[in-house]
Amino acid sequence: MEANIPFQLQGPAGNLEGILHPVEGSRAYAVICHPHPLYGGTMDNKVVTTIASTLQKLGVNAVRFNYRGIGASEGAYGDISGEVTDAIAVSRWIQDQFDADRMYFAGFSFGAFISAMAAKEMIQAIDVPHVLMVAPSVLHSPFEQALPLVAPATVIMGEEDEVVPFEEVSKWVEELAGVQFIPMPETSHFFHRKLLELRDHINTTYSPYILV
Repeated sequence: MEANIPFQLQGPAGNLEGILHPVEGSRAYAVICHPHPLYGGTMDNKVVTTIASTLQKLGVNAVRFNYRGIGASEGAYGDISGEVTDAIAVSRWIQDQFDADRMYFAGFSFGAFISAMAAKEMIQAIDVPHVLMVAPSVLHSPFEQALPLVAPATVIMGEEDEVVPFEEVSKWVEELAGVQFIPMPETSHFFHRKLLELRDHINTTYSPYILV
């Protein structure tokens, strides 16, 4: 497997930094969005890196990045809309730099909303086979803006999430069409001691949508 590649690109508020998990010969790409930047969220979050490494092993070039104001990314917190435009900028950069024929979107917590919004924008320009939302922050993000979801989606949710109420997410998913819901028993918001199980669920989730 190729070494991961750091990169920078010009974003709406300055340079954005990211990491590419490359797969030689693959035209499939995934944009992975991290948790809330005001509460310690970065592209190095262990759930984000688990998603990236799992997708890379499935044959998808995975891209994780820091929103504006995080790590070496320039700018300051963009009040949600800025983070959405950052994700779109990364997605368009992938299109400009690589021979991508499809683009998956995935996000954890706050990043789940960002990924759904970026997918909504990019569906006009590229095939979007799937959106993965891990512990989506349905009470604190304006998810109504992302609906209806533009692609088949999966929600993975810990039943003992101490940040995002499990019942609220379960109720939200019930109101959506075409969304697979995977509850994980005895699992907290940050998936402590559950990352291998999360990886296995991602593998199962993506198998119908991976066309390498």
